[in-house]
Amino acid sequence: MSHRLFNNFLFFLIFLFFTLFIRYHTASNEVITWDEATYIIAGREVLMGFLPYESLYEMKPPLLYYFYSIPLFFSQSLEAIRIYGILNIAISSFLIFFILKDYTKKYHSFLAALSFASIMNYYFWLETSSEIVSLPFILLSYIFFKKHEKSNLNLFLTGIFISISTLIRLNIAYLVIFMVVFLIIKKVNIKQKIKEISLFGISGLIPLIFLIIIYYKQDLISLLYAGMIEVSLAYSSENSFLIGIYKYIKTIYKLCYFNPFPFLILMLLFISLIFKKSLLKKDNKYLILFTSGTLFSILATGQGFSHHLIMIIPFMVIFIFSKLINSKLLIFIRNIIISIIIIIPLYSSIMPNIILLRNNFDVRKNHQLRELSNLIGDSSTKILALDYHLLYFYSNNPYPLKLIHTPALARKTTKKRLIPLQNIGYYSNDYINKAFSNDYDYILCSTRICIEGRPNIENKKIKNLLKNYEIIKTINNFSRWEHTKIGNLLLYKKIKKSD
Repeated sequence: MSHRLFNNFLFFLIFLFFTLFIRYHTASNEVITWDEATYIIAGREVLMGFLPYESLYEMKPPLLYYFYSIPLFFSQSLEAIRIYGILNIAISSFLIFFILKDYTKKYHSFLAALSFASIMNYYFWLETSSEIVSLPFILLSYIFFKKHEKSNLNLFLTGIFISISTLIRLNIAYLVIFMVVFLIIKKVNIKQKIKEISLFGISGLIPLIFLIIIYYKQDLISLLYAGMIEVSLAYSSENSFLIGIYKYIKTIYKLCYFNPFPFLILMLLFISLIFKKSLLKKDNKYLILFTSGTLFSILATGQGFSHHLIMIIPFMVIFIFSKLINSKLLIFIRNIIISIIIIIPLYSSIMPNIILLRNNFDVRKNHQLRELSNLIGDSSTKILALDYHLLYFYSNNPYPLKLIHTPALARKTTKKRLIPLQNIGYYSNDYINKAFSNDYDYILCSTRICIEGRPNIENKKIKNLLKNYEIIKTINNFSRWEHTKIGNLLLYKKIKKSD
């Protein structure tokens, strides 16, 4: 037993060091997307003694706030968040290895785990997203659910882990529905069926009940319901299921077109192996269940963001390596292709790590937003960030609004999303209009929002807001978006009226 534990720990360390090697140096990329900054600020609110949603609002479920507070407890830094993401990817890699090693050669399981970590090195997945935080719990629920007939404890732990992942990413609730349907239709006697559904339901409700008790004691139940449930329903209703499918087809096409290694290769391997027999045998139904349930939960959001697809990647990798391939040549070709996927980020990380070593592992050298935050006024300075709101994490400036994700102020759909919170008095009915009419000392923005404009944002409101401001600083090529497009940072300052 101790020998097995030692071997498992050794493999985990390998996955951890591999992920550190290919990923930590990328923490020099200060801003990847909006989401990470939002979750960082949310996590900081917890450490300041507030409940999720209490002082500042972000629509993700409350447990994400708490999980983001963990790395910030040890270090209030972007690097701590990125290392936390690395740890979650390493854990997920190990769990993929752990799942597959009972069905295939250990070497193949090892390749599968490393390939997952390599795929996660895609530029727009370098931040520590909510998907990355939830993955270990989804994989743990998969591990225990496929063994739930052997022990009540396995089913109990399944409920706990899938509940935690749902309270990190609410759309996982669709996977929970798939699991409940599975338990209902499986061929067991009615007494056993009731017992399993009851145990799964009770264990799954435990994390939620804890949250409800905490919010009830603070008389904030209505805030919990509106912030977690009603706003999320408004968000998911913005696009139909069919439009969601169309958007994700476009997203997958772009991933494969701009990043053939690994995404096109991964898709081709997945499609080519669909009709092959599974090495999982009777356990294959659980892989089908979790793959289909997770895929449905992604499509149901209807948004088409590539980072949502992170949740399906582990199951695609497990699928590819769980198929029975009779030809040694085909197995060799598959392993070579997977090895290339692993080698590419490994090779491309050599020089950045050498540079990082020379800089004493300091990734902050290129963090221009941090430097900018030190130049903008004092704690009384009012700043509105319509982009790059990570600035609020760096600075001592007061948060100007109760909405963490300040770039969403300009989004056309935000008004509808905030209605449930307006109904309970959290926001006023003219909250967004007031936000655009406030007086700010500085406005932080980007060319794509404040100069070019976007179809899904209130361009006229932004133009009117900026009439009394002038650009005092531009940082070119500050961030990337849409695969090949570059974003420039713009800092506006209030124009002082002459006497």
